[in-house]
Amino acid sequence: MRDFFRRRTGAPADRVPTLSFASWDELPPSDPLVIVVCHPDWRGVRTAAYSFREPVVESADLGRWGDELIAEMTRHDVDVVALHGFPPGSAGFLEKADRAGLRTRVVLYSSMAQHGAEAGEAAVADEVLALARSEVLDRVGFAKAGLAESFVALGYPAFYVPTRAPDLPEVARDDFDPGLHIGVFAEPFWRKNVVTQLGAVALLDDATAHVMNRPNVAYLDDLRIVDHGEMPWATFLSLQASMDLNLYVTLSECQPLTPVESYLSGVPALMSRTSSVFRDDPRLWELTTVEVPDDPSEIASGARRLLDDQDEAVERARQWIDRADADAATRWRAFVAG
Repeated sequence: MRDFFRRRTGAPADRVPTLSFASWDELPPSDPLVIVVCHPDWRGVRTAAYSFREPVVESADLGRWGDELIAEMTRHDVDVVALHGFPPGSAGFLEKADRAGLRTRVVLYSSMAQHGAEAGEAAVADEVLALARSEVLDRVGFAKAGLAESFVALGYPAFYVPTRAPDLPEVARDDFDPGLHIGVFAEPFWRKNVVTQLGAVALLDDATAHVMNRPNVAYLDDLRIVDHGEMPWATFLSLQASMDLNLYVTLSECQPLTPVESYLSGVPALMSRTSSVFRDDPRLWELTTVEVPDDPSEIASGARRLLDDQDEAVERARQWIDRADADAATRWRAFVAG
């Protein structure tokens, strides 16, 4: 076996798989011994994959590297391989892993709303569920609350697998000019609702919006928007922690980590009511969510309310995150168990 499976330092140009651990011969002991696999470029899925504190292999092409990865896993007595998302080559990889005696899992981070609107997301879900139906894949996890029950009713081995709270590094906060600085850091495609949220920023006094990718909408030209572009995760965390408020008022969501990261860094984040985050704390739910996500005035009102009570919201959110993390850890253990 070649020695290219080295400690992860970022995806190299030739897309060789990289590891979160020192080497295959130094895998930390665990029962069961689980290897998590994710795509290096899918930031949200990658962050979620790491949140489970298992050894991680990042691979952009499981068709190219699957044989060698499976050989290393079997040589080191790995019990379970869990794919987060469905990187290229995943179907063939899972078939080979199943034949090699590995227990197989996939966690999907999409919703039925996406399946009905995006052909690519629907195709992935269909392929994963077909593998489960044929027993190549042992179990399918869904990060969106409510999906597992539906798929169990349809006859699939489905589990609810919410993300755990990520381990955040220490970050330096940036200094900005006076005024209100609002982060709107979701990607500008339909379900992330970025344009509506920027419309809400226009209703807030002396506010500047910060984005990673500015939507191509000319009527926003008079709004103060700082376009930061794509950035490494640690840089993104620093920027997010430097805001007065972050907006994540999306139209469809699973288990969003961006608001969780924001609260863990001490910055309030406003969300829509499309996920289960904070749902079982009525006061926190009222403070941190918007009932009508496609109304900029509603979002602006929610932002003002949250800013007025941000200290309470941050404290309650951190307590909720601790409880939810413990529950997610228990669910993960059940998902990867034999």
